[in-house]
Amino acid sequence: MAAGVLRTGFVLLALGWGAACCAQAAPAAPAAETSAGSPVDDAAQEKLLQQAMEQIKAGMNADAINGPLAQVIHTYETAYAHSKQQIYCAETLPEALVYSGIASKNHKSSVVLSKPDWALAYFLRGYAYGSMNDLPHAEESLKQALALSPFNSQFLSELGDVYENEKNWPSALDTFQSAYGVADFAAPEKQTALRCVALRGQGYVLVELHKLDEATQKYNACLAISPGDQRSINELGYVKGLQAKAQK
Repeated sequence: MAAGVLRTGFVLLALGWGAACCAQAAPAAPAAETSAGSPVDDAAQEKLLQQAMEQIKAGMNADAINGPLAQVIHTYETAYAHSKQQIYCAETLPEALVYSGIASKNHKSSVVLSKPDWALAYFLRGYAYGSMNDLPHAEESLKQALALSPFNSQFLSELGDVYENEKNWPSALDTFQSAYGVADFAAPEKQTALRCVALRGQGYVLVELHKLDEATQKYNACLAISPGDQRSINELGYVKGLQAKAQK
């Protein structure tokens, strides 16, 4: 199994990210406000994010980090630098509502941004750093994304991948388990893919921990919801080979 295989396709998933979910969240979640009067030009930030994603797909990771992503992050950090409210970014209405509930439970005033672009910028920067094998900066940036979107399965799995590459197996396993647990908050059309990413991540770690039977269960769980998933099939073949060697 090659390290980093879990990351394939994450930028493509991110391309579909960014629906304006939260403008509808405020009536159902009065504890949180929404950024209807945003101080940021959302359309301009989305163009920069699109540029960054294209650069990352082309392998121009440093250009993406130092160019459009730096611009987007600076814009949002400057706009909300003095806010006394807890800021969240959400992709879907259920995700926005759970953030509202957390803030209410903690007796905090919160804002759920109507565009999740700020969190996505941190995520893409973390992804780009990971592609450059700069794991400390990747981890830092992904944790910034998760501070804004703590229930984002994609962000969690990418952080799990960083821990995996650091050979921090306990943190990787815990993070992939969390990613699986919050996939329900993603857009419906992404949930199966995100669950499989999280399951394959757990399987990878369990193989490294020599827990081959448990790893097999994770890959089979992915196949149960996504029949024909080639990566799980390939990994199961790898695990069977290890089991055969162990029996000799």
